[in-house]
Amino acid sequence: MKLLFVFVLPSGGVDTLNRMRVRALGARGIEAHLLYFRSGSGSANNEGITVHYTSDPAELRTLIHRENYAAIVVVSFFLELALFRDLGYKGLLLFEIQGFGPQKTAREALTGAASYLEPHADAFLYPCTPHIGAILRERYPTKPIYAFNNPFDAEQFHYKRITTYPRPVLAWIGRLDENKNWRDFVTIAAMTAQRVPELEVWMFSDPWLAEPGEQEKLDVRLETLGISRRVFQVHHIAHVRMPDFYSVIGDSGGVLCMTSKAEGAPYTALEALSCRCPVVTSDSDGVRSALIDGKTALYYDHGDLEGARDQVVRLMTSGKLRESLIKQGERHIRDHFTLQSYADRFVRMLKELGVKEC
Repeated sequence: MKLLFVFVLPSGGVDTLNRMRVRALGARGIEAHLLYFRSGSGSANNEGITVHYTSDPAELRTLIHRENYAAIVVVSFFLELALFRDLGYKGLLLFEIQGFGPQKTAREALTGAASYLEPHADAFLYPCTPHIGAILRERYPTKPIYAFNNPFDAEQFHYKRITTYPRPVLAWIGRLDENKNWRDFVTIAAMTAQRVPELEVWMFSDPWLAEPGEQEKLDVRLETLGISRRVFQVHHIAHVRMPDFYSVIGDSGGVLCMTSKAEGAPYTALEALSCRCPVVTSDSDGVRSALIDGKTALYYDHGDLEGARDQVVRLMTSGKLRESLIKQGERHIRDHFTLQSYADRFVRMLKELGVKEC
């Protein structure tokens, strides 16, 4: 049996998700292919995976009829649902929500997409994001709705003893956009530097995904805050190398700070915990499945930048608290985010939706 997962380009969390679930489903004898409409920074990560790059309708028609997919999962871009039906696809068509921003934005998007979702989506899938589930149940009460955690392979992506970095690192990972909220992060970094003078700041972002003009605004803001010399901007790191960075950040006595206004189910949180890197996060809804306040991470209220700074400093200075969060976080990931549990839930969903090949 073959499945097709569709997204616009291989980058960010969906790139990681797709590679993880290809492996998870492959272990159950299911051949999963990926379709992207253009290449992206994650294209180099897909060795050994069947990946198609095209947005040409004629090529897409040939693909879906040749491969005879039992189901197609369209991730986030609802316009493509109608495209696949127009191209003659008669099989199971699922719409998966990953991200979609703050609750208001998500509600507007999912409501505005009704003319595509109602006639074309056979079911919805999302990764246990509370506000997404509430919107779907309210707006599409007759559609089957499935929610389960994204897969993660802690046996492959885990802590590595690299080196003891001489300065504590405050790190941030994300797109340069309004929702990921880099503006709050750099302010938190500047405030933390006043308490921790030796602090270094590492910002990992993908220029392919940045909103126009945001990189320039970031550079200006760093100069204004007087921290540009302590901030290192990191781009185009192969995903296979990220455990090294998380591990070094954790061993430096540092912290990953997540400032998003809303999240779906960020892989950043899972990856950090698996690599023993402590996390301070805003309460961005979708992080709650992985980040439990006071147990696997520390939370702060949106807009309370002094509170965020205080949480970062606590984790950098309290060895007992730090060690407790690291141990519980690593255990939580290994217990609740596995390839096998994802495959089990996915196959059960397909069976319930009438896919007989499972």
